[in-house]
Order: sequence, then structure tokens, then C-alpha cells
Amino acid sequence: MNRSQFEDFEEWAEINSANELPVLVLPGGAVTITESAASLFRLMAPTKRVFVRGGAVVTLALRDDGLNELKILHPAAARSLFEKFARLFAWRKGGKNEDVLKPVNCPSETAEALLNTEEAFTILPRIRGLINCPVIREVGGQVSVAGPGYDEATGLMITGGEMPPEVPISEAVAKLLGLLEEFDFQTDGDRARAVASLITPALKAGGFLRGRAPADVAEADKSQSGKTYRQKIIAAIYNERVSLVTSRQGGVGSVDESLNQALVAGRPFIQFDNFRGKFMSAHLESFMTADGLFSCRVPHRSEVTVPVDHYFIFLTSNGVDTTRDFANRSNIIRIRKRPPGFAFRKYQEGDLLDHIRKHQPFYLGCVAAVLGHWQAQGKPVTEETRHDFREWVQMLDWITQNIFKTAPIMTGHQQAQERVSNPALIWLRSLIHAINTSGELNHALTATEITAICESSGIGIPGLPSGADEAKAKKVIGTVMAKLFQEQDTLECDGFVIVREEKYVAREHSGE
Repeated sequence: MNRSQFEDFEEWAEINSANELPVLVLPGGAVTITESAASLFRLMAPTKRVFVRGGAVVTLALRDDGLNELKILHPAAARSLFEKFARLFAWRKGGKNEDVLKPVNCPSETAEALLNTEEAFTILPRIRGLINCPVIREVGGQVSVAGPGYDEATGLMITGGEMPPEVPISEAVAKLLGLLEEFDFQTDGDRARAVASLITPALKAGGFLRGRAPADVAEADKSQSGKTYRQKIIAAIYNERVSLVTSRQGGVGSVDESLNQALVAGRPFIQFDNFRGKFMSAHLESFMTADGLFSCRVPHRSEVTVPVDHYFIFLTSNGVDTTRDFANRSNIIRIRKRPPGFAFRKYQEGDLLDHIRKHQPFYLGCVAAVLGHWQAQGKPVTEETRHDFREWVQMLDWITQNIFKTAPIMTGHQQAQERVSNPALIWLRSLIHAINTSGELNHALTATEITAICESSGIGIPGLPSGADEAKAKKVIGTVMAKLFQEQDTLECDGFVIVREEKYVAREHSGE
């Protein structure tokens, strides 16, 4: 670019000063959109500040909690962003009607045209997601750790965190198990699955787990049992906080819309917290089985797609009631509330969550020790096949049993899957806990008494029409119980044993 292309020498000298940004000529005249886009995105790509994700150009934006999120770059915002990478010029007519380069602001339509070029999607780096701690991965047959910044191997932007220390495997196992010791898991299988949830994000982020990770579904018998708290602990190990999706029905702010916004933002942990009643989201179920890219609709933007990897879905409830498909894609972990008077351990920093956040690099180092030990053994897996996400279950089944010495990961899980997706078993669980609360355990109950308990506790009887009388309710309860027991006389549900007995009761004749 030479002096004759500018209207005066002073302008030309200013542009070519050593401290100035490079000159970019916007489309117009002999300059094509393709040429301009290629020049622009070659300037932007090395900075790792602008990326391609799915079908959109995205940038990093700061959230209120201090973490970055991914934000779709709209043409209006791109106009000023382009100015941070180059001085913008365009061909215009000069005073003598000759073509000269003049400094300009980028029009919105030009910004939109540049953002939608093939050059944008081929020159800019591709980003799959965000994580706020170093990533544990395998390079050259050895486990290594990638620090903050853009990691080309995984396609992740590591937005913060300190490098973890080396931790002996015995200490690592003891410390990670210690994070769970105060939770009252319903079975040893639930405890094993909770251990698996601690390790799963590292396996996925580092590329050890190629397939999908199941949703962590936390179920408790009562409120304040620690189900939400346990999931926050998982996020804290990775220097993250959960992105909340609240329960709303349809329209603006609906569950699906909130999920879409969280997916576009790119932070890895998404929590559906304390959902009550029937949890049904065909959108979430589609996401859990999507391969590659997933379509999201967000306000003021046409449909965009996001990579499905590097997200970890959490769901909490005091009584999970969902579809069989979602249950099959879940890692169900059941917790009981500790008895009154129980006090969780206090640390110098505060509670357990405060302690983990203070010492987060150490706990990440514990996870790294586990992955390194597993990798050194040749990354063995078991032959477990009782889960839809087979790669995940076989990998974690070996790690939990052989490194953490837990029960097999699928112990009791199929029964839990059946229970959360079977309306009769969901009703039975609610009934049992209502009976336990009322102090009526170890007492024989008739259909009449069960009907009264359901009515007083607000428990809906599956299959009972609205407005039905007591006689109808008793018949429906009899039918439901018959289907539950079938040919057996005992039934286990949520740690309780229900016994069916038959006895003849003499009734007074009505005189008819």
C-alpha cells in the first residue's frame, strides 16, 4: 500500500507508524468480501480471542460470577471488535474524483457478510467448550496437563486455574473418598456411582472418554440431604460453578430455552435443580443422544448449533419421575438425609465446599493421580454392559472397583432406573416415605388406610381418575399393588421392604 492511495501525507504517515494496527481494506470496488475476510481473520486467529463454534463465530464474555462464557458475535458488536485488530479503510472517491482509501466505520451489513464467509469458518480456531482448570490429557503415551489458554489438542479454552501438584495415588484415593464420606448413600452401588461422577469430567475433558457421559441424577428421601451440594462439589474440583436451569413451563424462560442458553454459553456444568413432579424434556433427551452438533434456539438469533461434548448434566429431586429414555442415560445416585442433630464437618475455610475451592489445585491433582495410575495400567475396562453409555460404564467400573475399591458401579442401578421411570414404583416410594414420616412403619395397612395416607399427603394414585370416590381409589390401589408384587410376596423399594399379606376379615352384613 503506497502513499498515492491516501489523500494526504500526514494520514499516510499516521497509518504506517510502527505503533499502529495493520490496515484492513473492507469490501468494495476491486476488494472482494473473500479477500477482506481472509485478511481480517488471519489477523484475529492467532490471538485466540475469536473462535468458530458449531455454525457461529463466538467470543469470550465475562459473567457476573467472574467466569467467562461463549457469546455469539453479532454484526453490531463485530463492528467495534474488528477495530481492535486493524484500522479499517475502504475505497472512496477523492476530491479529484479519483479512487482513494479513506478510514471508515464498518457497516453492519458488511460485518454480517464477513462473519458468514467460508474464511471465518476455516481460518478462525475451532472451540468445543470452556473449562476453568488445567486439562489432564494423554500425550505421547503419558498423562500431561495443559495449562490456561486455548488447547488445540482438546479444542477447549482453559479460562483459569492453577497447575495441580503431583499427589501419590494412595493419598489421592483417600482424599477423594473423603469428600463423600459424610453423605449417607442408600447402597454401596450409589456410593460407587458418586465416585465415578468425581472422575467423569476429567476423563471427558482430556479425551480419554470419547463417547457421551450420562446425566448425574441425584435423588434424596428428604430435602437438605446434600444432593445439590454433592454436585456443587464435583464442579468445585474443576474450579467451576454450575449453570442453573430452573423449572418453568413453556414460553420465555422455559426449561428448554434455559438449557439452550446454557449450552451456547459453553460452561461445562449444567444443573436442573430440585425438580418436582414429572420431569419430561424431549429436548434434553435429544441432547443426551446427539452426536456431533446439537441445534439450539436462543432469543434474537436464528437457530445455532453447538458441539455436544464437554457438558455434564446434573438433575436433583426428592423423587425423580422421568421417562425411561432419560433414566437409561443417567447415573442415578440416591442419598438419605442424615438424622436430626448430625453436623457436617467444619474446616478452617468454612464448609466442605469452601475447603475444596480453597485447595482446588490439590484435588485436581488427586484426580490427575487416578487418571495417571489408570493410564499406566493400560487403561483397562470391565465387560459391564448394563448401561446405554457402554464406554463410560466399562471405564468407570474398572476405575472405581480397582482403584477406589468400591462395589461394582451398576449394583442396584437397573432397579433405580426402573423405579424412576415407572409410575407405580414412583407412587410406592412416595407412599413409603409418607408412612415413614407418619410413624406407621411395621404396621399392616389396608387399602382404606393407604387411601387416607395418599389423600392427606397429597400423593396421586396412578390410574385414578380425577374426582373418583374412596371405593374407586381402593380398587385402583389393589390393581397397582397386584402389578407391583406379581407372583412375589415381598418387594424392596428405596431401602424399605414391603410385605404383602392376605387375611380374611369378617364384615357386618348390610341387611340386604
